[in-house]
Amino acid sequence: MMSAFVALFVLMFGVQAQTYYVSKTTGSNGNDGLSAATPKKNLQKALDIAPAGAKILVAEGNYVGTLDCGNIFIKNPVTIEGGYATDFKSRDVLKHQTTVQTNSTTNGTAQGQGTVQIKVSAAGRKVTIDGLIFNQGNSIAYNPKREGQPQGVETPMMQPVGASGIGGVDCSEQNVRTNRMALIYLDNPEVDIEIKNCAFVNGSNYGILGMFKGVATIKNNIFVNNVIASVDIRGSYGEYANKFSKVYFENNTVLFSWSRLKDMGDMGYGFCIKPGTDCYLSNNIFGFSVFAGLDRSHVDSNKQKEAKRITSVKNNLFCLNKKGDLVIPGGGMMMRVSAEDFADVDALTEATANKSITDAKVFNGKLDAAYVNGFITATYKESTDYNANSLSNQFRSAIGMNQVGTMQSSATMYANRYNLQKALQLFGAVAGYGAQLNMTK
Repeated sequence: MMSAFVALFVLMFGVQAQTYYVSKTTGSNGNDGLSAATPKKNLQKALDIAPAGAKILVAEGNYVGTLDCGNIFIKNPVTIEGGYATDFKSRDVLKHQTTVQTNSTTNGTAQGQGTVQIKVSAAGRKVTIDGLIFNQGNSIAYNPKREGQPQGVETPMMQPVGASGIGGVDCSEQNVRTNRMALIYLDNPEVDIEIKNCAFVNGSNYGILGMFKGVATIKNNIFVNNVIASVDIRGSYGEYANKFSKVYFENNTVLFSWSRLKDMGDMGYGFCIKPGTDCYLSNNIFGFSVFAGLDRSHVDSNKQKEAKRITSVKNNLFCLNKKGDLVIPGGGMMMRVSAEDFADVDALTEATANKSITDAKVFNGKLDAAYVNGFITATYKESTDYNANSLSNQFRSAIGMNQVGTMQSSATMYANRYNLQKALQLFGAVAGYGAQLNMTK
């Protein structure tokens, strides 16, 4: 009789998902990971054996892949939940911090384009990442001459991708290199994606980047001090005119998005609205972008498909974005639009209740004041020393060589590290807008 009841229960409600446990402190990779008493030590080891639909509970600690390589690969539709105590009896994302925090030797250079990489072919299934704290701040190279460091900011300016400098927790390490590595990279998965209650801090090359096929819900996260853009996601359904990936971006706090280089000449966006996607943005904060809070300048070459895209921007807060709250095509270097004028932009399908403010006090003292002051006053200068008529350049020209000169450049600030614990204070900083505190438990 009991077996018949169980069979009926399974038929009606489905099989309960398998749960795996991971703990850096108490785990062992020799364990089966199937109970709180026998957790795996390495998150990647659990991901390697977890079947589709499994849930992986991750206790506090730092997780950066097999042998601390700096890459974590998700190849099955699973749920990852961080923020558990070591005994798994309680969960609090901010108290029991589950970090993906790289350093100069665990920076993921050998195995891909993201610290976490998602490549799953399982249409209609979901990958969920809930409660992980990403931070590249200790693996980035900073100016070895300690240039570009405003008073009160904890590091000099970041060295560009490919360049070396000082680094580590206290910037005492030498010959550290800045690498091109997104915090989460979408390697064209065909799967729905949910990312919530996470922190993306000090990213050298995007917070979330890539393309996918499905529905993405990105909710209640903070993005602080990311280079190029905090979020850049494309749909990948090709030329199908009626097929779009969907991105729901809700209650996120997106601050300090830096340009590609220290000259602050291009890029530096909070959220890039890219072709192939219908985007729904609501109740977010987009602030302190070098260029703009939102980028809607990329259009689909297929005019029929472009005309059907949906871009909904409702009830968002914009704060001190340097070139504009939104950029769209036109005007040479693009048209820059303030939040109050969004309703006049044809490319925005819906645009209501968006506000632009100029006073950082809205963050209720939760922002790093020194970092804010440095960002607001950040400048770039360059000078050249070139004389076409000098004897050396005349000689070089006479024998078919390029003429030479020197250039000196300097910036007062560029992608300097933002203190991780200060960044986490931004959960709940502004009631109703951005990441909220009560959702992280």
